Amino acid sequence: MKVMYSLVLFGLLTAVPVVAAAQSAPRPPTTSQEQGLNHRNTVPRDFETIIIAQTEADRARAAQIIEIYEVLETAPTPENMRRYISERYIQHNTLIPDGPVPLAMMFSSSVAQYPVEIDVHKVMVSGDWAMAHVNFRNLSNDDPNDLGTAAVDIYLYDADGMVAEHWDVLQGVPTHSANPNGMFLKLFEEE
Repeated sequence: MKVMYSLVLFGLLTAVPVVAAAQSAPRPPTTSQEQGLNHRNTVPRDFETIIIAQTEADRARAAQIIEIYEVLETAPTPENMRRYISERYIQHNTLIPDGPVPLAMMFSSSVAQYPVEIDVHKVMVSGDWAMAHVNFRNLSNDDPNDLGTAAVDIYLYDADGMVAEHWDVLQGVPTHSANPNGMFLKLFEEE
């Protein structure tokens, strides 16, 4: 019994200095909150859409992608969506069912209630694949200062030139950032 007690006491005595040392050593900040979200995030209102396309067909498809967003922003009816979206449309966003009608219904509900704005910042097209970097503003509110939801939409076209499949990645635009770059601007310049 005495031997066990001594080992426990020895363990406690040696552990105390280690814990105290660990608490006194400063550790570098590891999260953006600790580093300081000290840059106000800005959302550009005056910008030119960047189109990345190699062929005339790709440029035409990029123009069509921009048209889709204009329709979603102003007149997202099932009839209008069927001009661009296949009846066999496969939707990978977990909140929207397949087909052009659910997409039209979701956006028409927002457009009827709020001053929806969709800013298309970049469109990239390569053959049957297209991607767009967009900001959806005022989809669920009428706040004039709404920073929106940043999105990258990925589209696959079918042989008839209709959008057949869609994936997206969405992120709310925060008020502050750990860097001054914003979420939408292209800042890199070749030397």
